[in-house]
Amino acid sequence: MTDTRDISSLRILVIGDHLHFKIEYPERVTLLWTGARDIDPRHIDGPATPGRVLGALRDARDGKYDVVVVYPPLYSPWHPRYGLRALLRSPLKPWSSLTRVFGVSLLRWLELPVPLVAVDIHDANVIGRSSVFLLDKAKAFFKRELPVDRWQALTGTVHPYLPTLRFRNSARWRKRMDVFRPISLPHLYKDPEFPASPLPEKTHDIFFAGGIEGNSTVRTAGLAELDRLRELGYRIDHPAEKLALKDYLERMSRSWIVWSPEGMGWDCYRHYEAAIVHSVPLMNNPTILRHAPLLNDVHGLYYDPEPGGLVRRAVAALADKDKLRAMAAAAREHVLAHHSNRARCDTILRGAFDSE
Repeated sequence: MTDTRDISSLRILVIGDHLHFKIEYPERVTLLWTGARDIDPRHIDGPATPGRVLGALRDARDGKYDVVVVYPPLYSPWHPRYGLRALLRSPLKPWSSLTRVFGVSLLRWLELPVPLVAVDIHDANVIGRSSVFLLDKAKAFFKRELPVDRWQALTGTVHPYLPTLRFRNSARWRKRMDVFRPISLPHLYKDPEFPASPLPEKTHDIFFAGGIEGNSTVRTAGLAELDRLRELGYRIDHPAEKLALKDYLERMSRSWIVWSPEGMGWDCYRHYEAAIVHSVPLMNNPTILRHAPLLNDVHGLYYDPEPGGLVRRAVAALADKDKLRAMAAAAREHVLAHHSNRARCDTILRGAFDSE
């Protein structure tokens, strides 16, 4: 059963290092910043120092907030990656630099007067040990790279290896697994330059722009298959130079298909950018649970990452341009409905009151 509360008027306290909620609901969001990198103070309501966090929770008890959203760090807040880096980047504010990274961890010892939801959009498919307490405190723990077998989110951090039968038979840990929810990366592009119609003129068959060196082996393997497709006579647009966002989207819109292989994580902004500009994303088979997924042969194309899988899928899809036109339209509608920043924020807010 799902709570029918009207989320359009919720007052939201965000503790974390992302602006997603502040962008969408600036008048209803208080953002306490935890990030190691400094940020323009005009975009936030202050650092997540102990005094500010405690004060915000007092305000929540007084009815000022309806929900708390947190973005947990992947590493422990005392890891040099956070505290030391924050201090080096803002040495003139040592108290803020050294303590704001503990903003989420402070909640471990505090009573929460309103529902809490956690949002992890890290590339890693595991959660940090310091975030485990959120599985007990949160109504929902949204994770971008949530493994198909949710237990694997504990591998190498909470459990030294793949969680064993003893772990999986624990009533406490089973309850924690039920808190996990999949969530996607948000589509943030709002420029109306790509309206619903007409379909842009297609000058190429397949487009790809993205990092190869030091990235996923899926990309390295797929690049050779793009070369094979070029040898077969297909028009491949693979710019060697880094493109400005406007040029990147424009070039992408001119191809029927956009190759969108996984990078550091399986979910990728490119999946949704391709759909917005009237192209069909071609993705390797997913390795994670997905929120409102792009369905195969409806909103997108999926291929087997074994040798020859990309070539076979692309050749078959490009043989039916009418189907690609229909898929591009369906994909764009789906992404606007489910993967815009606002739609995604609303999904997270509903998770705070989902009683299932």
